[in-house]
Amino acid sequence: MKNKLASLFISFCPCVLAESFNCPIYLPVDVEEKLRPVLLALGEAKKQNNYWFEPYENAFNTLISAKDESSKYARVALMDYYVGESYGESLVCAVALDGEGIKNHLNLYSKCDIKPKNIEFKRNHNSPLRGYAIEKLNAGNVLASCTYE
Repeated sequence: MKNKLASLFISFCPCVLAESFNCPIYLPVDVEEKLRPVLLALGEAKKQNNYWFEPYENAFNTLISAKDESSKYARVALMDYYVGESYGESLVCAVALDGEGIKNHLNLYSKCDIKPKNIEFKRNHNSPLRGYAIEKLNAGNVLASCTYE
């Protein structure tokens, strides 16, 4: 009987649990450390009005190709920034290629405005990039849609 009541409570109360969820305010330190070189190089690229600025391209590609957990989460956090059209597409694919496990993090960052503590850089928490990554994951064709010739 206790198990039935508990399961009944859980199935009818997810909205209460979600509403009482505390959002983190700041990025974890390790994630911010992964994000910092990309944003610093992006700032220089914007000053030069050149998104193909080599240091930016290198920093972006380093983050995109990294396999550690902090880098995966930093890619999700990077979705708050305008990185350039082509880089935005690459970013969406890189995040989606991280697999189904990244969905929870995408949802967390969509619900919560989690910002860097020590980086001042214009960001847009409502960027659609996280939604595009979730769409790719839900469609189940990430590898096909993110493979370029």
